[in-house]
Amino acid sequence: MSFRLFRSRNATRNSVNADTVTALNLSQAMIEFQPDGTIITANENFLSVMGYTLAEVQGQPHSIFLDADYAASAEYKKFWSRLATGKYESAQFRRFAKGGTEVWIEASYNPLIGADGQVYRIVKVARDVTERHHASADAQGQIAAISRSQAVIEFSLDGTILTANDNFCKALGYRLEEIRGQHHRMFVTPEEAKSPTYSEFWSQLAAGEFWSGEYQRLGKDGRKVWIQASYNPIFDANGRPYKVVKYANDITQRKAAVSELSAVLAVLAEGDLRCSLQNAFPGELEQVRLAFNDTVDRLRGIVYELRQTSGVLRSATGEILAGANDLAQRTTRQAAANEETSAAVEQLLQDVAENAQRTDAARSNAREVALGAAEVGQVMQQANLAMDEVRSQTSKISSVIGLIDDIAFQTNLLALNASVEAARAGDAGKGFAVVAVEVRRLAQSAAGASKEVKGLIEQSNTAVAQGTNLVALATERLGASVNRVQENADLMDEIARVNGEQATALAEVNSAVGQMEEMTQHNAALVEQTNAAIEQTESQASRLDSLVEVFVVDSSRLGVQHTRASTDHAKHGVPRLAVSGSAAVSADWNEF
Repeated sequence: MSFRLFRSRNATRNSVNADTVTALNLSQAMIEFQPDGTIITANENFLSVMGYTLAEVQGQPHSIFLDADYAASAEYKKFWSRLATGKYESAQFRRFAKGGTEVWIEASYNPLIGADGQVYRIVKVARDVTERHHASADAQGQIAAISRSQAVIEFSLDGTILTANDNFCKALGYRLEEIRGQHHRMFVTPEEAKSPTYSEFWSQLAAGEFWSGEYQRLGKDGRKVWIQASYNPIFDANGRPYKVVKYANDITQRKAAVSELSAVLAVLAEGDLRCSLQNAFPGELEQVRLAFNDTVDRLRGIVYELRQTSGVLRSATGEILAGANDLAQRTTRQAAANEETSAAVEQLLQDVAENAQRTDAARSNAREVALGAAEVGQVMQQANLAMDEVRSQTSKISSVIGLIDDIAFQTNLLALNASVEAARAGDAGKGFAVVAVEVRRLAQSAAGASKEVKGLIEQSNTAVAQGTNLVALATERLGASVNRVQENADLMDEIARVNGEQATALAEVNSAVGQMEEMTQHNAALVEQTNAAIEQTESQASRLDSLVEVFVVDSSRLGVQHTRASTDHAKHGVPRLAVSGSAAVSADWNEF
Protein backbone atom coordinates (compact mmCIF):
# COMPACT_ATOMS: atom_id res chain seq x y z
CA MET A 1 0.00 0.00 0.00
CA SER A 2 2.74 2.41 0.96
CA PHE A 3 4.81 1.52 -2.09
CA ARG A 4 1.93 2.21 -4.46
CA LEU A 5 1.36 5.56 -2.77
CA PHE A 6 5.05 6.45 -3.16
CA ARG A 7 4.99 5.56 -6.81
CA SER A 8 1.82 7.56 -7.32
CA ARG A 9 3.36 10.64 -5.69
CA ASN A 10 6.53 10.30 -7.79
CA ALA A 11 4.49 10.01 -10.93
CA THR A 12 2.51 13.11 -9.99
CA ARG A 13 5.68 15.08 -9.23
CA ASN A 14 7.33 13.97 -12.49
CA SER A 15 4.25 15.06 -14.37
CA VAL A 16 4.35 18.46 -12.68
CA ASN A 17 8.05 18.78 -13.42
CA ALA A 18 7.48 17.94 -17.05
CA ASP A 19 4.70 20.50 -17.28
CA THR A 20 6.92 23.07 -15.62
CA VAL A 21 9.72 22.47 -18.14
CA THR A 22 7.22 22.69 -20.97
CA ALA A 23 5.91 26.01 -19.68
CA LEU A 24 9.45 27.35 -19.28
CA ASN A 25 10.28 26.26 -22.81
CA LEU A 26 7.40 28.34 -24.09
CA SER A 27 8.39 31.56 -22.29
CA GLN A 28 12.13 31.29 -21.62
CA ALA A 29 15.28 30.73 -23.60
CA MET A 30 16.74 27.42 -22.41
CA ILE A 31 19.93 25.52 -23.18
CA GLU A 32 21.44 22.37 -21.60
CA PHE A 33 25.16 21.64 -21.14
CA GLN A 34 27.39 18.79 -20.06
CA PRO A 35 29.24 19.59 -16.83
CA ASP A 36 32.26 20.55 -18.97
CA GLY A 37 30.21 23.12 -20.94
CA THR A 38 29.46 21.05 -24.06
CA ILE A 39 26.07 21.97 -25.51
CA ILE A 40 23.52 19.14 -25.40
CA THR A 41 20.44 20.95 -26.74
CA ALA A 42 18.70 24.35 -26.88
CA ASN A 43 15.11 25.43 -27.41
CA GLU A 44 13.87 27.70 -30.15
CA ASN A 45 13.72 30.79 -27.92
CA PHE A 46 17.44 30.52 -27.17
CA LEU A 47 18.39 29.73 -30.74
CA SER A 48 16.31 32.69 -31.98
CA VAL A 49 18.06 35.08 -29.58
CA MET A 50 21.53 33.85 -30.54
CA GLY A 51 20.81 33.47 -34.26
CA TYR A 52 21.92 29.81 -34.55
CA THR A 53 20.25 26.55 -35.52
CA LEU A 54 20.36 23.56 -33.19
CA ALA A 55 22.69 21.69 -35.54
CA GLU A 56 25.16 24.60 -35.40
CA VAL A 57 25.44 24.59 -31.62
CA GLN A 58 24.86 20.97 -30.62
CA GLY A 59 28.12 19.42 -29.41
CA GLN A 60 29.89 22.79 -29.42
CA PRO A 61 31.46 24.28 -26.28
CA HIS A 62 29.71 27.08 -24.43
CA SER A 63 32.67 29.33 -25.35
CA ILE A 64 31.25 29.88 -28.86
CA PHE A 65 29.06 32.55 -27.22
CA LEU A 66 32.06 34.37 -25.70
CA ASP A 67 34.90 36.58 -26.91
CA ALA A 68 38.24 34.80 -27.16
CA ASP A 69 39.91 36.65 -24.27
CA TYR A 70 37.23 35.82 -21.71
CA ALA A 71 36.95 32.18 -22.96
CA ALA A 72 40.69 31.72 -22.31
CA SER A 73 40.64 33.41 -18.90
CA ALA A 74 41.03 31.68 -15.54
CA GLU A 75 37.83 33.29 -14.34
CA TYR A 76 35.85 31.45 -17.03
CA LYS A 77 37.38 28.15 -16.02
CA LYS A 78 36.48 28.80 -12.39
CA PHE A 79 32.93 29.61 -13.50
CA TRP A 80 32.46 26.10 -14.92
CA SER A 81 34.31 24.53 -12.05
CA ARG A 82 31.81 26.04 -9.63
CA LEU A 83 28.91 24.82 -11.77
CA ALA A 84 30.43 21.33 -11.93
CA THR A 85 30.49 21.20 -8.14
CA GLY A 86 26.77 22.00 -8.08
CA LYS A 87 26.92 25.73 -7.30
CA TYR A 88 24.16 27.91 -8.77
CA GLU A 89 25.06 30.99 -10.89
CA SER A 90 22.64 33.82 -11.73
CA ALA A 91 23.37 37.29 -13.17
CA GLN A 92 23.40 39.36 -16.33
CA PHE A 93 25.91 38.03 -18.83
CA ARG A 94 27.48 39.45 -21.95
CA ARG A 95 27.33 37.03 -24.84
CA PHE A 96 27.86 37.15 -28.62
CA ALA A 97 25.31 35.86 -31.10
CA LYS A 98 26.08 34.51 -34.53
CA GLY A 99 27.96 37.09 -36.56
CA GLY A 100 29.46 38.75 -33.46
CA THR A 101 26.39 40.72 -32.36
CA GLU A 102 26.54 41.63 -28.67
CA VAL A 103 23.68 40.16 -26.60
CA TRP A 104 22.95 40.71 -22.92
CA ILE A 105 21.00 37.99 -21.14
CA GLU A 106 19.66 37.67 -17.65
CA ALA A 107 20.24 33.98 -16.92
CA SER A 108 20.56 31.31 -14.25
CA TYR A 109 22.85 28.31 -14.62
CA ASN A 110 21.18 25.42 -12.76
CA PRO A 111 23.24 22.23 -12.07
CA LEU A 112 21.20 19.00 -12.06
CA ILE A 113 22.53 16.58 -9.45
CA GLY A 114 21.92 12.82 -9.76
CA ALA A 115 21.26 10.22 -7.06
CA ASP A 116 24.99 9.74 -6.71
CA GLY A 117 25.40 13.43 -5.79
CA GLN A 118 27.22 14.28 -9.01
CA VAL A 119 26.25 16.97 -11.49
CA TYR A 120 25.21 15.30 -14.67
CA ARG A 121 23.67 18.27 -16.54
CA ILE A 122 23.46 22.04 -16.34
CA VAL A 123 20.30 23.79 -17.46
CA LYS A 124 20.47 27.50 -18.29
CA VAL A 125 17.26 29.55 -18.23
CA ALA A 126 17.68 33.01 -19.79
CA ARG A 127 15.92 36.17 -20.99
CA ASP A 128 17.13 38.62 -23.60
CA VAL A 129 17.69 41.90 -21.72
CA THR A 130 19.89 43.58 -24.33
CA GLU A 131 17.64 46.60 -24.77
CA ARG A 132 17.04 46.97 -21.05
CA HIS A 133 20.76 46.63 -20.38
CA HIS A 134 21.60 49.29 -22.93
CA ALA A 135 18.94 51.58 -21.50
CA SER A 136 20.22 50.96 -17.99
CA ALA A 137 23.81 51.50 -19.08
CA ASP A 138 22.79 54.71 -20.82
CA ALA A 139 20.96 55.93 -17.72
CA GLN A 140 23.86 54.99 -15.47
CA GLY A 141 26.25 56.70 -17.86
CA GLN A 142 24.14 59.84 -17.84
CA ILE A 143 23.92 59.78 -14.05
CA ALA A 144 27.67 59.29 -13.81
CA ALA A 145 28.25 62.12 -16.25
CA ILE A 146 25.90 64.38 -14.29
CA SER A 147 27.65 63.41 -11.07
CA ARG A 148 31.04 64.25 -12.59
CA SER A 149 29.93 67.68 -13.80
CA GLN A 150 27.34 68.71 -11.22
CA ALA A 151 26.82 68.78 -7.50
CA VAL A 152 24.37 66.03 -6.54
CA ILE A 153 22.69 65.50 -3.20
CA GLU A 154 19.84 63.17 -2.22
CA PHE A 155 17.19 63.80 0.44
CA SER A 156 14.39 61.89 2.00
CA LEU A 157 10.95 63.38 1.48
CA ASP A 158 11.20 65.35 4.73
CA GLY A 159 14.51 66.97 3.70
CA THR A 160 16.94 64.71 5.55
CA ILE A 161 20.24 64.34 3.70
CA LEU A 162 20.84 60.78 2.46
CA THR A 163 24.06 61.27 0.48
CA ALA A 164 25.95 63.77 -1.63
CA ASN A 165 28.75 63.58 -4.18
CA ASP A 166 32.16 65.23 -3.91
CA ASN A 167 31.16 68.16 -6.09
CA PHE A 168 28.41 69.14 -3.69
CA CYS A 169 30.59 68.71 -0.63
CA LYS A 170 33.35 70.82 -2.14
CA ALA A 171 30.90 73.54 -3.17
CA LEU A 172 29.55 73.89 0.38
CA GLY A 173 32.84 73.15 2.09
CA TYR A 174 31.66 70.05 4.02
CA ARG A 175 32.64 66.41 4.22
CA LEU A 176 29.91 63.82 3.59
CA GLU A 177 30.08 62.63 7.21
CA GLU A 178 29.30 66.17 8.37
CA ILE A 179 26.03 66.47 6.46
CA ARG A 180 24.65 62.93 6.14
CA GLY A 181 21.56 62.59 8.36
CA GLN A 182 21.26 66.37 8.74
CA HIS A 183 18.33 68.38 7.44
CA HIS A 184 18.49 70.57 4.39
CA ARG A 185 17.79 73.64 6.57
CA MET A 186 21.47 73.67 7.57
CA PHE A 187 22.13 75.26 4.17
CA VAL A 188 19.66 78.16 4.55
CA THR A 189 19.41 81.11 6.89
CA PRO A 190 17.44 80.64 10.10
CA GLU A 191 14.87 83.15 8.93
CA GLU A 192 14.22 81.20 5.73
CA ALA A 193 14.15 77.87 7.57
CA LYS A 194 11.37 79.17 9.85
CA SER A 195 9.33 80.67 7.03
CA PRO A 196 6.07 79.09 5.75
CA THR A 197 7.49 79.22 2.26
CA TYR A 198 10.27 76.83 3.20
CA SER A 199 7.83 74.35 4.73
CA GLU A 200 5.60 74.61 1.68
CA PHE A 201 8.66 74.00 -0.49
CA TRP A 202 9.33 70.57 1.06
CA SER A 203 5.63 69.72 1.17
CA GLN A 204 5.38 70.27 -2.57
CA LEU A 205 8.52 68.21 -3.20
CA ALA A 206 7.08 65.38 -1.10
CA ALA A 207 3.94 65.61 -3.23
CA GLY A 208 6.05 65.04 -6.35
CA GLU A 209 6.36 68.62 -7.64
CA PHE A 210 9.53 69.67 -9.44
CA TRP A 211 11.46 72.83 -8.47
CA SER A 212 14.19 74.65 -10.38
CA GLY A 213 15.90 77.99 -10.02
CA GLU A 214 18.77 79.94 -8.54
CA TYR A 215 19.16 79.68 -4.77
CA GLN A 216 21.37 81.27 -2.16
CA ARG A 217 22.74 78.72 0.32
CA LEU A 218 25.07 78.87 3.29
CA GLY A 219 28.27 76.90 3.14
CA LYS A 220 30.50 75.92 6.01
CA ASP A 221 31.40 78.81 8.33
CA GLY A 222 28.38 80.75 7.01
CA ARG A 223 29.82 81.79 3.65
CA LYS A 224 27.23 82.51 0.96
CA VAL A 225 27.06 80.13 -1.98
CA TRP A 226 24.83 80.62 -5.04
CA ILE A 227 23.67 77.52 -6.90
CA GLN A 228 21.54 76.90 -9.95
CA ALA A 229 19.66 73.77 -8.97
CA SER A 230 16.75 71.50 -9.73
CA TYR A 231 14.94 69.48 -7.04
CA ASN A 232 13.70 66.25 -8.64
CA PRO A 233 11.29 63.92 -6.82
CA ILE A 234 12.15 60.24 -7.61
CA PHE A 235 9.18 57.89 -7.98
CA ASP A 236 8.99 54.17 -7.20
CA ALA A 237 7.39 51.50 -9.34
CA ASN A 238 3.98 52.50 -8.01
CA GLY A 239 4.44 56.12 -9.02
CA ARG A 240 4.92 57.39 -5.49
CA PRO A 241 7.83 59.71 -4.59
CA TYR A 242 10.27 58.19 -2.15
CA LYS A 243 13.25 60.59 -2.29
CA VAL A 244 14.42 63.89 -3.77
CA VAL A 245 17.60 64.30 -5.84
CA LYS A 246 19.03 67.77 -6.31
CA TYR A 247 21.32 68.54 -9.25
CA ALA A 248 23.17 71.82 -8.83
CA ASN A 249 25.87 74.01 -10.30
CA ASP A 250 27.93 76.39 -8.22
CA ILE A 251 27.27 79.84 -9.73
CA THR A 252 28.76 81.88 -6.88
CA GLN A 253 31.49 83.32 -9.07
CA ARG A 254 29.04 83.99 -11.86
CA LYS A 255 26.69 85.77 -9.44
CA ALA A 256 29.61 87.82 -8.10
CA ALA A 257 30.63 88.67 -11.66
CA VAL A 258 27.07 89.65 -12.56
CA SER A 259 26.83 91.75 -9.40
CA GLU A 260 30.12 93.49 -10.22
CA LEU A 261 29.02 93.99 -13.81
CA SER A 262 25.69 95.44 -12.65
CA ALA A 263 27.50 97.88 -10.34
CA VAL A 264 29.84 98.99 -13.13
CA LEU A 265 26.93 99.32 -15.55
CA ALA A 266 25.18 101.54 -13.01
CA VAL A 267 28.29 103.74 -12.92
CA LEU A 268 28.37 103.71 -16.72
CA ALA A 269 24.69 104.65 -16.82
CA GLU A 270 25.61 107.79 -14.87
CA GLY A 271 27.98 108.72 -17.71
CA ASP A 272 31.25 107.91 -15.96
CA LEU A 273 33.43 106.34 -18.64
CA ARG A 274 36.36 105.83 -16.28
CA CYS A 275 34.88 102.55 -15.02
CA SER A 276 36.30 99.13 -15.89
CA LEU A 277 36.23 95.50 -14.72
CA GLN A 278 39.62 94.58 -13.29
CA ASN A 279 38.98 91.12 -11.79
CA ALA A 280 38.79 88.08 -14.05
CA PHE A 281 35.34 86.52 -14.56
CA PRO A 282 34.64 82.78 -14.56
CA GLY A 283 34.22 80.82 -17.78
CA GLU A 284 32.57 82.49 -20.72
CA LEU A 285 31.85 85.60 -18.65
CA GLU A 286 35.52 86.51 -19.03
CA GLN A 287 34.77 87.26 -22.68
CA VAL A 288 31.93 89.52 -21.50
CA ARG A 289 34.35 91.34 -19.14
CA LEU A 290 36.91 91.84 -21.88
CA ALA A 291 34.23 92.94 -24.33
CA PHE A 292 32.83 95.38 -21.75
CA ASN A 293 36.23 96.91 -21.06
CA ASP A 294 36.95 97.15 -24.78
CA THR A 295 33.52 98.71 -25.38
CA VAL A 296 34.03 101.29 -22.64
CA ASP A 297 37.49 102.11 -24.01
CA ARG A 298 36.09 102.57 -27.49
CA LEU A 299 33.10 104.53 -26.16
CA ARG A 300 35.50 106.72 -24.18
CA GLY A 301 37.46 107.43 -27.35
CA ILE A 302 34.27 108.07 -29.32
CA VAL A 303 32.93 110.48 -26.71
CA TYR A 304 36.25 112.31 -26.61
CA GLU A 305 36.25 112.56 -30.40
CA LEU A 306 32.59 113.65 -30.29
CA ARG A 307 33.51 116.44 -27.94
CA GLN A 308 36.28 117.57 -30.24
CA THR A 309 34.17 117.11 -33.35
CA SER A 310 31.10 118.82 -31.90
CA GLY A 311 33.19 121.88 -31.05
CA VAL A 312 34.66 121.96 -34.56
CA LEU A 313 31.18 121.32 -36.00
CA ARG A 314 29.67 124.15 -34.01
CA SER A 315 32.47 126.52 -35.08
CA ALA A 316 32.25 125.41 -38.71
CA THR A 317 28.45 125.67 -38.60
CA GLY A 318 28.72 129.25 -37.32
CA GLU A 319 31.14 130.10 -40.12
CA ILE A 320 28.94 128.39 -42.68
CA LEU A 321 25.93 130.26 -41.33
CA ALA A 322 27.80 133.57 -41.61
CA GLY A 323 28.87 132.65 -45.13
CA ALA A 324 25.33 131.60 -45.99
CA ASN A 325 23.97 134.92 -44.69
CA ASP A 326 26.57 136.71 -46.79
CA LEU A 327 25.52 134.54 -49.73
CA ALA A 328 21.88 135.45 -49.08
CA GLN A 329 22.74 139.17 -49.17
CA ARG A 330 24.80 138.72 -52.34
CA THR A 331 22.01 136.67 -53.88
CA THR A 332 19.49 139.40 -53.04
CA ARG A 333 21.71 142.04 -54.59
CA GLN A 334 22.26 139.81 -57.59
CA ALA A 335 18.50 139.33 -57.94
CA ALA A 336 18.02 143.12 -57.91
CA ALA A 337 20.83 143.53 -60.44
CA ASN A 338 19.25 140.83 -62.60
CA GLU A 339 15.94 142.69 -62.50
CA GLU A 340 17.64 145.94 -63.56
CA THR A 341 19.59 144.10 -66.25
CA SER A 342 16.39 142.46 -67.48
CA ALA A 343 14.65 145.87 -67.66
CA ALA A 344 17.64 147.42 -69.45
CA VAL A 345 17.83 144.53 -71.90
CA GLU A 346 14.11 144.82 -72.59
CA GLN A 347 14.51 148.59 -73.26
CA LEU A 348 17.55 147.90 -75.42
CA LEU A 349 15.61 145.22 -77.25
CA GLN A 350 12.80 147.72 -77.87
CA ASP A 351 15.29 150.37 -79.09
CA VAL A 352 17.00 147.86 -81.35
CA ALA A 353 13.63 146.85 -82.76
CA GLU A 354 12.76 150.52 -83.43
CA ASN A 355 16.21 151.07 -84.98
CA ALA A 356 15.61 148.02 -87.13
CA GLN A 357 12.35 149.59 -88.30
CA ARG A 358 14.08 152.92 -88.96
CA THR A 359 16.89 151.08 -90.72
CA ASP A 360 14.34 149.34 -92.93
CA ALA A 361 12.80 152.75 -93.80
CA ALA A 362 16.26 154.26 -94.43
CA ARG A 363 17.14 151.25 -96.55
CA SER A 364 13.98 151.82 -98.65
CA ASN A 365 14.78 155.52 -98.98
CA ALA A 366 18.38 154.72 -99.94
CA ARG A 367 17.10 152.34 -102.57
CA GLU A 368 14.82 155.04 -103.98
CA VAL A 369 17.65 157.63 -103.91
CA ALA A 370 19.92 155.17 -105.64
CA LEU A 371 17.32 154.59 -108.30
CA GLY A 372 16.78 158.40 -108.69
CA ALA A 373 20.52 159.01 -108.89
CA ALA A 374 20.83 156.34 -111.52
CA GLU A 375 18.08 158.01 -113.53
CA VAL A 376 19.74 161.46 -113.13
CA GLY A 377 22.99 159.92 -114.28
CA GLN A 378 21.27 158.67 -117.40
CA VAL A 379 19.76 162.16 -118.00
CA MET A 380 23.19 163.74 -117.54
CA GLN A 381 24.65 161.32 -120.03
CA GLN A 382 21.90 162.27 -122.50
CA ALA A 383 22.61 166.02 -121.81
CA ASN A 384 26.29 165.42 -122.42
CA LEU A 385 25.42 163.83 -125.76
CA ALA A 386 23.20 166.81 -126.59
CA MET A 387 26.01 169.23 -125.76
CA ASP A 388 28.32 167.28 -128.01
CA GLU A 389 25.69 167.56 -130.74
CA VAL A 390 25.40 171.35 -130.13
CA ARG A 391 29.14 171.71 -130.35
CA SER A 392 29.13 169.76 -133.59
CA GLN A 393 26.36 171.98 -135.03
CA THR A 394 28.18 175.12 -133.84
CA SER A 395 31.26 173.98 -135.76
CA LYS A 396 29.14 173.61 -138.83
CA ILE A 397 27.69 177.15 -138.29
CA SER A 398 31.24 178.49 -137.95
CA SER A 399 32.04 176.92 -141.29
CA VAL A 400 28.96 178.56 -142.85
CA ILE A 401 29.87 181.92 -141.25
CA GLY A 402 33.38 181.53 -142.66
CA LEU A 403 31.85 180.91 -146.03
CA ILE A 404 29.63 183.99 -145.61
CA ASP A 405 32.69 186.00 -144.59
CA ASP A 406 34.50 184.77 -147.69
CA ILE A 407 31.45 185.73 -149.77
CA ALA A 408 31.41 189.19 -148.15
CA PHE A 409 35.11 189.58 -148.84
CA GLN A 410 34.68 188.56 -152.42
CA THR A 411 31.63 190.79 -152.68
CA ASN A 412 33.57 193.68 -151.17
CA LEU A 413 36.41 192.96 -153.58
CA LEU A 414 33.97 192.82 -156.48
CA ALA A 415 32.36 196.07 -155.32
CA LEU A 416 35.80 197.66 -155.19
CA ASN A 417 36.53 196.41 -158.65
CA ALA A 418 33.13 197.64 -159.76
CA SER A 419 33.88 201.09 -158.25
CA VAL A 420 37.18 201.18 -160.08
CA GLU A 421 35.49 200.15 -163.24
CA ALA A 422 32.69 202.71 -162.64
CA ALA A 423 35.24 205.41 -162.10
CA ARG A 424 36.82 204.48 -165.35
CA ALA A 425 33.52 204.45 -166.97
CA GLY A 426 32.75 208.00 -165.91
CA ASP A 427 29.24 209.10 -166.03
CA ALA A 428 28.18 205.87 -167.52
CA GLY A 429 29.41 204.16 -164.66
CA LYS A 430 28.00 206.42 -161.99
CA GLY A 431 24.96 204.39 -161.47
CA PHE A 432 26.93 201.25 -161.42
CA ALA A 433 29.33 202.98 -159.00
CA VAL A 434 26.42 203.79 -156.74
CA VAL A 435 25.39 200.15 -156.87
CA ALA A 436 28.95 199.06 -156.31
CA VAL A 437 29.12 201.37 -153.31
CA GLU A 438 25.93 199.91 -151.90
CA VAL A 439 27.10 196.43 -152.65
CA ARG A 440 30.35 197.25 -151.03
CA ARG A 441 28.47 198.68 -148.04
CA LEU A 442 26.34 195.54 -147.87
CA ALA A 443 29.41 193.41 -148.25
CA GLN A 444 31.07 195.31 -145.47
CA SER A 445 27.90 195.07 -143.35
CA ALA A 446 27.70 191.34 -144.09
CA ALA A 447 31.37 190.98 -143.27
CA GLY A 448 30.85 192.92 -140.02
CA ALA A 449 27.76 190.92 -139.17
CA SER A 450 29.55 187.73 -140.12
CA LYS A 451 32.41 188.80 -137.96
CA GLU A 452 30.07 189.48 -135.03
CA VAL A 453 28.24 186.19 -135.58
CA LYS A 454 31.55 184.42 -135.78
CA GLY A 455 32.63 186.05 -132.53
CA LEU A 456 29.33 185.02 -130.93
CA ILE A 457 29.67 181.53 -132.32
CA GLU A 458 33.20 181.33 -131.01
CA GLN A 459 31.93 182.52 -127.62
CA SER A 460 29.11 179.97 -127.91
CA ASN A 461 31.61 177.25 -128.78
CA THR A 462 33.68 178.25 -125.79
CA ALA A 463 30.56 178.20 -123.58
CA VAL A 464 29.41 174.91 -125.12
CA ALA A 465 32.87 173.45 -124.55
CA GLN A 466 32.82 174.61 -120.96
CA GLY A 467 29.24 173.31 -120.55
CA THR A 468 30.25 170.01 -122.08
CA ASN A 469 33.19 169.76 -119.74
CA LEU A 470 30.97 170.67 -116.79
CA VAL A 471 28.29 168.17 -117.89
CA ALA A 472 30.97 165.50 -118.29
CA LEU A 473 32.36 166.37 -114.86
CA ALA A 474 28.83 166.40 -113.41
CA THR A 475 28.15 163.08 -115.07
CA GLU A 476 31.36 161.67 -113.64
CA ARG A 477 30.57 163.07 -110.20
CA LEU A 478 27.00 161.85 -110.42
CA GLY A 479 28.20 158.36 -111.39
CA ALA A 480 30.48 158.34 -108.36
CA SER A 481 27.53 159.53 -106.24
CA VAL A 482 25.37 156.77 -107.69
CA ASN A 483 28.07 154.22 -106.70
CA ARG A 484 28.24 155.74 -103.20
CA VAL A 485 24.49 155.68 -102.91
CA GLN A 486 24.51 152.02 -104.02
CA GLU A 487 27.21 151.26 -101.50
CA ASN A 488 25.19 153.10 -98.85
CA ALA A 489 22.14 151.07 -99.84
CA ASP A 490 24.19 147.89 -99.49
CA LEU A 491 25.51 149.07 -96.12
CA MET A 492 21.97 149.87 -95.02
CA ASP A 493 20.98 146.32 -96.01
CA GLU A 494 23.87 144.93 -93.97
CA ILE A 495 22.97 147.23 -91.06
CA ALA A 496 19.37 146.08 -91.28
CA ARG A 497 20.48 142.42 -91.29
CA VAL A 498 22.85 142.99 -88.35
CA ASN A 499 20.09 144.86 -86.50
CA GLY A 500 17.83 141.85 -87.03
CA GLU A 501 20.51 139.53 -85.72
CA GLN A 502 21.08 141.88 -82.77
CA ALA A 503 17.38 141.89 -82.06
CA THR A 504 17.36 138.06 -82.10
CA ALA A 505 20.47 137.91 -79.91
CA LEU A 506 19.01 140.44 -77.50
CA ALA A 507 15.82 138.38 -77.33
CA GLU A 508 17.92 135.35 -76.40
CA VAL A 509 19.87 137.44 -73.87
CA ASN A 510 16.58 138.66 -72.46
CA SER A 511 15.40 135.05 -72.15
CA ALA A 512 18.72 134.05 -70.52
CA VAL A 513 18.47 136.97 -68.12
CA GLY A 514 14.93 135.88 -67.29
CA GLN A 515 16.13 132.36 -66.61
CA MET A 516 19.04 133.74 -64.56
CA GLU A 517 16.59 135.81 -62.58
CA GLU A 518 14.40 132.76 -61.98
CA MET A 519 17.46 130.71 -60.95
CA THR A 520 18.56 133.52 -58.67
CA GLN A 521 15.15 133.48 -57.01
CA HIS A 522 15.47 129.70 -56.58
CA ASN A 523 18.97 130.19 -55.20
CA ALA A 524 17.65 132.76 -52.77
CA ALA A 525 14.98 130.31 -51.61
CA LEU A 526 17.63 127.57 -51.38
CA VAL A 527 19.86 129.85 -49.34
CA GLU A 528 16.98 130.48 -46.96
CA GLN A 529 16.40 126.73 -46.63
CA THR A 530 20.16 126.23 -46.16
CA ASN A 531 20.20 128.87 -43.44
CA ALA A 532 17.32 127.13 -41.69
CA ALA A 533 19.09 123.75 -42.00
CA ILE A 534 22.36 125.23 -40.73
CA GLU A 535 20.59 126.85 -37.80
CA GLN A 536 18.97 123.51 -37.02
CA THR A 537 22.38 121.80 -37.38
CA GLU A 538 23.90 124.36 -35.03
CA SER A 539 21.09 123.67 -32.57
CA GLN A 540 21.70 119.92 -32.89
CA ALA A 541 25.44 120.50 -32.40
CA SER A 542 24.68 122.38 -29.19
CA ARG A 543 22.37 119.54 -28.19
CA LEU A 544 25.18 117.09 -28.97
CA ASP A 545 27.50 119.12 -26.76
CA SER A 546 25.04 118.96 -23.89
CA LEU A 547 24.63 115.20 -24.36
CA VAL A 548 28.36 114.53 -24.56
CA GLU A 549 29.01 116.70 -21.50
CA VAL A 550 27.15 114.08 -19.46
CA PHE A 551 30.07 111.66 -19.90
CA VAL A 552 33.15 111.80 -17.73
CA VAL A 553 36.33 110.73 -19.52
CA ASP A 554 39.98 110.63 -18.59
CA SER A 555 41.55 112.65 -21.39
CA SER A 556 45.06 111.59 -20.36
CA ARG A 557 44.27 108.06 -21.53
CA LEU A 558 43.04 109.26 -24.90
CA GLY A 559 46.13 110.98 -26.27
CA VAL A 560 47.07 108.07 -28.49
CA GLN A 561 43.51 107.57 -29.74
CA HIS A 562 43.08 111.29 -30.43
CA THR A 563 46.37 111.41 -32.35
CA ARG A 564 45.36 108.35 -34.35
CA ALA A 565 41.97 109.89 -35.14
CA SER A 566 43.61 113.12 -36.26
CA THR A 567 45.98 111.13 -38.46
CA ASP A 568 43.03 109.26 -39.96
CA HIS A 569 41.31 112.56 -40.77
CA ALA A 570 44.45 113.84 -42.47
CA LYS A 571 44.99 110.53 -44.28
CA HIS A 572 41.51 110.51 -45.76
CA GLY A 573 41.70 114.16 -46.76
CA VAL A 574 38.69 115.39 -44.83
CA PRO A 575 37.74 118.72 -46.50
CA ARG A 576 37.78 121.91 -44.47
CA LEU A 577 35.74 125.01 -45.16
CA ALA A 578 37.83 127.87 -46.56
CA VAL A 579 36.78 130.87 -44.50
CA SER A 580 38.05 134.34 -43.84
CA GLY A 581 36.49 135.91 -40.79
CA SER A 582 32.78 135.19 -40.94
CA ALA A 583 32.45 134.96 -44.71
CA ALA A 584 33.69 132.66 -47.42
CA VAL A 585 37.03 133.40 -49.07
CA SER A 586 36.68 135.78 -52.00
CA ALA A 587 38.21 133.27 -54.41
CA ASP A 588 35.35 130.91 -53.69
CA TRP A 589 32.87 133.68 -54.43
CA ASN A 590 34.61 134.59 -57.64
CA GLU A 591 34.30 131.00 -58.73
CA PHE A 592 30.64 131.05 -57.76
